[in-house]
Amino acid sequence: PKIDGIAVSLTYERGRFIRATTRGNGIEGDDITRNVLSIQNLPHNLAGNRHPDIIEIRGEIYMSNEEFQRINQIRENAGTTLYANPRNLAAGTVKLLDPEESAKRRLQIVLYGLGFCDPKTFRHQLEFHQALLDWKVPTLEHFWKCASLEEVWSAVEKLDGLRRTYEYETDGAVIKLDSLSAQEEVGFTAKAPRWAIAFKYAAEQKETLLQDITLQVGRTGVVAPVAELEPVQLAGTTVSRATLHNQDEIRRKDIRIGDHVIVEKAGEIIPQVIRVVMEKRGNDAIPYEFPPECPACGSQLDRLKGDV
Repeated sequence: PKIDGIAVSLTYERGRFIRATTRGNGIEGDDITRNVLSIQNLPHNLAGNRHPDIIEIRGEIYMSNEEFQRINQIRENAGTTLYANPRNLAAGTVKLLDPEESAKRRLQIVLYGLGFCDPKTFRHQLEFHQALLDWKVPTLEHFWKCASLEEVWSAVEKLDGLRRTYEYETDGAVIKLDSLSAQEEVGFTAKAPRWAIAFKYAAEQKETLLQDITLQVGRTGVVAPVAELEPVQLAGTTVSRATLHNQDEIRRKDIRIGDHVIVEKAGEIIPQVIRVVMEKRGNDAIPYEFPPECPACGSQLDRLKGDV
């Protein structure tokens, strides 16, 4: 599974956890060891034996959907702004300066990638995965060894059914060469390895009722329309608001208050209205028009390149 989390690299020396860093620019990352130490399922010592002198194990830090909803419920009860999605909240949490505050948010970790290893211990990706299991490391629930494109596609379809039961967000399937020597042989492009590719699943869509359209003033002063929705479960979170982009987008899609609409998460992160379910439109639905004045300050609204 292609996990929608925060990439992390853990270094172990003779089986003992030493440090954790973010991926950063691929060469240098941030040291997040203090905050990572509070993750409950992080192994401080690898189980078993046969540990390399030094090994870098790569994976993802994530926040479960259940924990995300717990934190947002606390904020809603306090009348504060809700967090947008689990990934962004996890990213902010690992970089908090206060490790005690970070520990209050129950992050989790899943590990699956091999980085630096001395001495070189493994010849195949599956061999490394088996070592992770032997070391009692939190790793992927399912992975498949495939010998043909037909077997790859079968595994991709199986994963699409299984991934919805995971406690972390996924948006694709990663296909890798099993042989580590073959990985070295094909190498990298400037941005990505040639020995791995991701298949992206179609974003989940749900139908719901558009109860109202409100205006939101952004940091730069742009006033953007927001769809106020009848809450619906979408990609692991409860969605009650979605972006409508601008007035031109509302007109193009002919979106009206009282419509039944199809909503999805763009990149499974930002909810947006995809289209109207026209066959369910009532006779009382009327086109939405922007008010002439800003809802925050009362000044006249100007239109520029489709925005206001």
